[in-house]
Amino acid sequence: MDSFVEQLVVKKKSAGQIVAVAVISVIAVLLIAFSLLMIRVLGPITAILITAVFYGAWYLLTAQNIEYEYCITNNIIDIDCIVAQRRRKRIVSVKGNKIEAAGKYVPEQWAHRAIDRTVIAAPSKNDENLYYFTYHSKKSGHTLVVFQPDDRVKESFYQGLPRLIQLDWEKE
Repeated sequence: MDSFVEQLVVKKKSAGQIVAVAVISVIAVLLIAFSLLMIRVLGPITAILITAVFYGAWYLLTAQNIEYEYCITNNIIDIDCIVAQRRRKRIVSVKGNKIEAAGKYVPEQWAHRAIDRTVIAAPSKNDENLYYFTYHSKKSGHTLVVFQPDDRVKESFYQGLPRLIQLDWEKE
């Protein structure tokens, strides 16, 4: 029987992203004000310039809206990054039996370990109730994935893990 579980998680904006939104907004307002002041010199190009500034500002501001989608289909874990609900990119796809370790995420445990790639697919890496799994990829090497599953996703994820990793998961 096929199984399918999915969850959507919205990434929290970092301080850098909030500053970027403010800077983009100020620059857009200044460019529009400058265009309106130069309306006699620029003529009909002003409307095109204002439209381009509005579109560019809108595009850059909405690009700060990031979501992660966790999908578990028949023991295959897929994590996609969705930017502004207009672009989707698969960042992780791994079969459950390829997972080497999994459990509750404690950042201090991973501070000095050799990891080739780290994927933070959670609202914030400082949130509580974060979980991790590791696997080895030919392309990326040893990969650590941090995510925040709800109960349905966690249960489906657990069912797809190898038995030894399930036992380690239960100990935590």
